[in-house]
Formats: sequence, C-alpha cells, structure tokens
Amino acid sequence: MNWRATVHDRPLAESALSSPVPSRTGDGRSARGARERAQSRQRILSSVRDIAAADASTELKIEDIARVAGCSRATVHNHFPHAIPGIFEALAVETIETAIRRYRIDSKKYFGLDKPRHFIGLTADEFYKAGDLAVVMVRASVDQATDSPWPWGLGYETTVDCYDEAAEDDDLPGTSTDLAEITHIHFYGSVYLWALGRLDSDKFLQSAKSSVDLAINALQVSR
Repeated sequence: MNWRATVHDRPLAESALSSPVPSRTGDGRSARGARERAQSRQRILSSVRDIAAADASTELKIEDIARVAGCSRATVHNHFPHAIPGIFEALAVETIETAIRRYRIDSKKYFGLDKPRHFIGLTADEFYKAGDLAVVMVRASVDQATDSPWPWGLGYETTVDCYDEAAEDDDLPGTSTDLAEITHIHFYGSVYLWALGRLDSDKFLQSAKSSVDLAINALQVSR
C-alpha cells in the first residue's frame, strides 16, 4: 500500500461575511447555506474514499479531489485549510464518531469495565474496517500533530466518560482521566505501529483491544 498524499496548493482565505439583518428569510437562507456547506464537505470526504477505493496507490492531489467531488479547488481549501492532512484528520474523526454512535446505541448492555472495553473495541474495529484508508489517514495525521488535538479529542473524552460510568459498578485503580490517558497511549501506539507496517491487522486488533486491561494493570501495579 503506497498511497501518497501531496499538496501543491496553499490554503485560500475565506471571504468575510457581513452580518445579515435578522429575519425569517435570512434565517432560512442561513440554514440552507449551512446545509449546503455540510453537503459540500461530505462530498469532498466521499471523493477521497472513492479515489482510494479505485486505486490505493494513486498520488492524491487537491485537483483530483475537486474533480471527483464536482467542486473547485478553492472550495476544497475553504473546507480544509490544511489541505490533504486536514482531510485525513476529518476522516479519522469521522471514524471515531462512528464508533461513538455505535457505543451509545448499546452501552446500557454493558457494566463496569466492560463499558470502556466495548468502546475501545468498537473504535479498533472501525479503524480496521477502513483498511488502507485508515493507514494513510493515520500517517498523515502525524504531519500536523502539533497543530491538531487529534487523537486527543472526542475519542479521549468518550473514554473518560466510559471510565466514569464503569466507576459506578467497579472499584477502579485510578482516576478516569489517568486510565483514559494510559488507554489512549497504548491504543494509538498500536494504531501508529499498524500504520507503519510493524503490526499486521490481526495483531493490531489484538493489541488495540487490550488497551483497557493494560491501563488497569498499570495503575494496579503503581498502587
């Protein structure tokens, strides 16, 4: 898998918008504009998935994304000022959001530490299902790790929530934030080793899904 991401364009500044006069017509136009913008953004992300599905070895360029998405290069830059790395980060966030939605659907079936285990397992499954695209977007995220909170965002916050819920049923060896931090260190260590080709997919799943138990053991030893 040699899918490379290169950028030949600099982000274009978005034009300033004047404040509209409050009115029902204005509110309707604003809502329609927001909906169209969201749809445009999703078409761009979908185009990246389509390009990857067609040829995982292709060199990804802004002009190709714009062509497949049916928009201008300026539109791509307006949605993603960081260009290719920003697009991959958005795809990674979507992957985590899918795991969060799946967790919320059936979280009440689980108790104690099975809650964070279930969420981390779902997150690992979503990365695994994304395949080559997941590997590339993880690699690209390293390029802007200093400019972005990913992966310390929604996934981390949800993991903290899972440990908070687990504490209602189990005696935890540390705080929810400490446990979530150690869990994420191991989980994303597994993700990056997988992206670098040091772990195959099966070992990635096994390693990533053991993150909660490793965090628990680590804090139990330090007690």
